[in-house]
Amino acid sequence: MLKTPVTEQNKFFKTNIYNSESLMKFIKGVSIRNKNTAKQYYSRLPLFEKFVNKKFEINIDKLIQKLKSKEYDPYDILNDFCVFLQDNRNLSSISFRDKIITVKTFLEYNDIEITPRKFKLKVRFPKPIFRHKEAIDKEDIIKILNGCSNLRLKTYVMLLASTGLRATESLSIRLKDLDIDPSNSSSFKEIKVMIREQYTKTKVDRYVFLTKEVKEQIKIWIDYKSRTRRICHKDKETGETITEYRTPEKKPNELIFSLNQTYNPRPEIMSNNIGAIFAKTLDRIGMGFTRRRK
Repeated sequence: MLKTPVTEQNKFFKTNIYNSESLMKFIKGVSIRNKNTAKQYYSRLPLFEKFVNKKFEINIDKLIQKLKSKEYDPYDILNDFCVFLQDNRNLSSISFRDKIITVKTFLEYNDIEITPRKFKLKVRFPKPIFRHKEAIDKEDIIKILNGCSNLRLKTYVMLLASTGLRATESLSIRLKDLDIDPSNSSSFKEIKVMIREQYTKTKVDRYVFLTKEVKEQIKIWIDYKSRTRRICHKDKETGETITEYRTPEKKPNELIFSLNQTYNPRPEIMSNNIGAIFAKTLDRIGMGFTRRRK
């Protein structure tokens, strides 16, 4: 019985959910170049393994051997897999196509020759449906920003709206990545922020310029995050409650949107957390009914 794919990145490649060495070899090979792509493949291929076990009563490794010996036709395998998905899964046309293309890539990785022309002629799957998309307008952005009662969320949304950064890119920004002079918040010089290469789609670092308003909003958030606050704790020896005031230190490697001063979570985890807060904010201001709000 197939297990649910592991979603935590630190456990991702330590758990083998497949009964096939060739599948895990393929996934690990892809992960060398891009772990996010490998993670997507990791979640798509269990269906193909289930299809092979059900139809041929063999594992993937045996199937590869039979394909190499010309006992099976790879186009017939892919076409039968299309029928299997259509009969057993309620998938969108894009998800359907992605699963077929992933299996095709896996077979080609294992030296199974599949020509583009024959693949197009012999393997049929639903044509993707693309809907017209419109960018969010200025009035909606203003409404969302005014509805953000959370200072951290408001700063995050304003940064996204003004720069077009991806969610993980914004959450990966550290204090030392910001070109902001705290002593001169009214400066009109161009302000830029560096996005590290491991968090960009192209794996190349880049600079993004900030507007004066976003710069000031980020400074407000950082000052609030580093404000002097009252801390209450119990003395370990006497058990008495001690109240004292502490001012958190601004650390260069600290993520600007992290809340814990001693622990910087991965931007992917922070994205899930702040995304849930954003969804609740949209619900509260009456904009939570949109199709792709998250």
